[in-house]
Amino acid sequence: MPRPCRWPSTLHPGDTIALAAPASPVSHAAWEKGMGLLQDGGFRVKHGPEIFHNRTWGADTDRRVAARFQELWLDPEVKAILAVRGGYGSLKILPHLNLKQLRRHPKRLLGFSDITNLLWHCHRRLGLVTFHAPTLAHLGELTPHAREDFFRWLASPGPQPLTYPDLMVLHPGTAEGPLAGGNLTTLCHLVGTPFAPKFRDYLVFLEDHNEALYRLDRMVHHLLLAGVLKGVKGMVLGSFTNCGSGEGVLEVMASALAPLGVPVLAGLPLGHQPDNHPLPLGAAARLDSPSASLRLLADRD
Repeated sequence: MPRPCRWPSTLHPGDTIALAAPASPVSHAAWEKGMGLLQDGGFRVKHGPEIFHNRTWGADTDRRVAARFQELWLDPEVKAILAVRGGYGSLKILPHLNLKQLRRHPKRLLGFSDITNLLWHCHRRLGLVTFHAPTLAHLGELTPHAREDFFRWLASPGPQPLTYPDLMVLHPGTAEGPLAGGNLTTLCHLVGTPFAPKFRDYLVFLEDHNEALYRLDRMVHHLLLAGVLKGVKGMVLGSFTNCGSGEGVLEVMASALAPLGVPVLAGLPLGHQPDNHPLPLGAAARLDSPSASLRLLADRD
């Protein structure tokens, strides 16, 4: 069973958000838009020039990127760490992080796509709620509702009774459990490493971008055959942008996930699209096909 998770301290206007680049760097144009939105929200922002720099190859670079991430995490002024982009590279810093130090200073960690590596690692190894949420580069592209939710989760002290309705039922049923998941490709890259996910008793959400249908099918079967999805309570699909037709994606995913025998719903508003709403990894939720919804559960539920 997943252990209970700690919710990091909430943010208030005037608090400091650190920008980190554990994966790819950010363009100055995207940085400027994102910075403006964070500052308009009343937050101070801290970052170094490394967020703009292309990353060189080699273990020395990976250790340096990990050390910078850890430096931001341990900074007492910083209340949250927001990844500037997904892209590629966060997998390589996982072996170089000092979990004992990180555990003593819980922070809000936000990002998605390649940042799935860090979200799962910090959630599972630190017992911490982390946030599958837009990166800095994505903030300027969000719908107003998704942007509102982003700032809502920065200020939320704990679970919120939010419901995501009007989902599509691929396999019926009702299930409860903590949320986990993220980018399908990134999760597959963790398989076979010491950081591989095991999703028993979780409700698992997936999203992806720019993948052919046969690759989606292959990756889901990879997770199935590796035992990553063994014992999951349910599955819910976000967006699969530029992955072929919507009907094709649903057909592939419904077929591949059918052997699990759990409820599978689709259409969750998250992923590589403007309507990218945050989801907290570790938060309790209910997936329900009669109401075609995913509901985040407050303590009283």
